[in-house]
Amino acid sequence: MAPNHVAKNGTTESRAVIAGPHLGTIKVGHQYICECHIRRMFVEKRLDAAREANYRLQGVQVIESTREALLLPVKTYNAACTFYHRFRLEHPTHDYNYTDAALASLFVACKVEDTLKKSREVLCAHHNLKNPDHPTTQDDKIFDQPSKVIIGIERYMVEAINFDFRVRYPQKILAKIVKKVLGKSADLTSFFPTAMKMSIDLYKTYAPLKHSSYTCALVVAQLTAMITGRFVDEFQALDPLDWHTDEQCVAEVMLDLLDLYTQHGKVTKVGPIFDLQVFIDTQISINQFVERAGLSRYLNQCRECESIVLPPTPSTGSPMSLSTPSAAGTSTVKRGPKGPDGGTTRFVFDADEAVREKKVYDEHTKDEWEEWEEEIEEPIPDSREDRRHEPRGPRGPRGHGHGPGHGRGHGRGGFDPSWTPRNRHDRRRRGGGFY
Repeated sequence: MAPNHVAKNGTTESRAVIAGPHLGTIKVGHQYICECHIRRMFVEKRLDAAREANYRLQGVQVIESTREALLLPVKTYNAACTFYHRFRLEHPTHDYNYTDAALASLFVACKVEDTLKKSREVLCAHHNLKNPDHPTTQDDKIFDQPSKVIIGIERYMVEAINFDFRVRYPQKILAKIVKKVLGKSADLTSFFPTAMKMSIDLYKTYAPLKHSSYTCALVVAQLTAMITGRFVDEFQALDPLDWHTDEQCVAEVMLDLLDLYTQHGKVTKVGPIFDLQVFIDTQISINQFVERAGLSRYLNQCRECESIVLPPTPSTGSPMSLSTPSAAGTSTVKRGPKGPDGGTTRFVFDADEAVREKKVYDEHTKDEWEEWEEEIEEPIPDSREDRRHEPRGPRGPRGHGHGPGHGRGHGRGGFDPSWTPRNRHDRRRRGGGFY
């Protein structure tokens, strides 16, 4: 800290000397988000929920088909869908091509899950799926520019997820639940494959971003039993508290899945297998249970927040923005300002540590001011000589009613030393007065 010094106005100021670079913008990764936060982001960015749902499903379909063509495990699919959803929530749809974003999320997921694939391999697999009559290899020159685009989007994707690569894997827990409830002797030839397909359809919703792996696995097991009509009593007897969840979370995820099957059943794996009326009847029974139990549709739902519509703003609230790739592809991805103060964007994994760091930084950068009042006696001039040296005040306008004389200020109202013949001639040249 710099020592106190006296300023010109008599105050003492203490200014902090900033040691080191600016703290910049701190971002902390959040493992879970709630539905109210998702809807608020839609309102702030002026996004249409129905249109965004179509883009979300189309992007996940690209990830799923490309993953199957590359023979990647299901854990890579889970990670790619999670990264894709988080990236779409951070950036509006008009800022990027959803196909490029989906392939970039799969490319990042291959690195995270240690199932390494080059960007050219991902692009080649997607190209061969779209053009089965003209397959090509990854060494083709047509993948030069799209590969640069995917690598450019990759940087923004890891920043959109705040370098938080935690992903939910409900398939392992689902297998444990089914094994514990039904045992090894039960016939699972038609039950478990349907449950695995439903776990894949789960990532076409935002449920894995909002709830834990135990909640997702328990919902998949119970909903599969209700739709297939097998082992219903066994799975309904399970207590959610024994699986690290509660009834509110289970009901929300189950209704999210049923909304997917009733509204977009054709783009799912389980939807075409069963009749639509089966999903509608199941959804009605779940809604009745929610009303009887006094539960809400979403976790931490606030009606006051939903009634307040935020004003639309062009800003996305993100420190960076993407330039829209052209049809031919481009590697130019422009980066915006790094923060409100122009500092570096830093990513911290521990929220408490970020708060402590901010407090320590504020202690070294805050300005301290000390003010006090001081009374000073000023001498009052008594003699005429002292008054003569005093500055003359502003002169009032001339005319009637000013001074004891008459006329336009040049009568018998007294002598004015500031009014000289030079001033008179100047006034005559400007056309002022009558002479």
